[in-house]
Amino acid sequence: MDQPTVAFYSANAQTVAARYESVISSLSSHFSTAFRPHSKLLDIGFGSGRDLAVLVEQGHDCYGVDPTKELIAEAQTYHPELVGRLVQGALPELVPPFGGAFDGVLCSAVLMHIPSDELPMAAKSITNCLRPQGRLLYSVPCKRLDLVVGDRDANSRLFVPDQHDRIQRIFGDLGMSLVSSWTNEDSMGRDAVEWKSVLMELGPQ
Repeated sequence: MDQPTVAFYSANAQTVAARYESVISSLSSHFSTAFRPHSKLLDIGFGSGRDLAVLVEQGHDCYGVDPTKELIAEAQTYHPELVGRLVQGALPELVPPFGGAFDGVLCSAVLMHIPSDELPMAAKSITNCLRPQGRLLYSVPCKRLDLVVGDRDANSRLFVPDQHDRIQRIFGDLGMSLVSSWTNEDSMGRDAVEWKSVLMELGPQ
């Protein structure tokens, strides 16, 4: 994971978590169709734990990893049901946590923070977390008009834009097939941001 980006989330965890908790993720409306009932799920880069909490309510066995200990603390404060289910970890080199063999992985607004040359390694780490026929639901920006220097925003966070086709091909080369994809508006109402969400499934092994 890009280090200036991690540093921002670490230093601003309280503000970031409060902002995430103030809105409902548009991606959450797809959880019930994306993941099979009573799945063991991993959220990579869970932020405030908002999406994990929704998945727990839906009856899933949920776990999460995040690069920052500060966001882990915030998530456990907002959602005490996640205590003991969150650990520190980051892409691209992520060892499958909690025994691996997940039925599904959620990776919402994370892959954009990974340098392009590290994406194949990150994708391999994600697929290693999945059991055969496990599902991956991820979202990346297909429009990001607020970048100021290269692919960075005013807070120096890395946002590699409009690479959803490349990411899908990388996962395809690792044995994953497309289930569905869609474009959605930004949950926080930012006109400069639009998202591409993709649901893929790992083949039988």
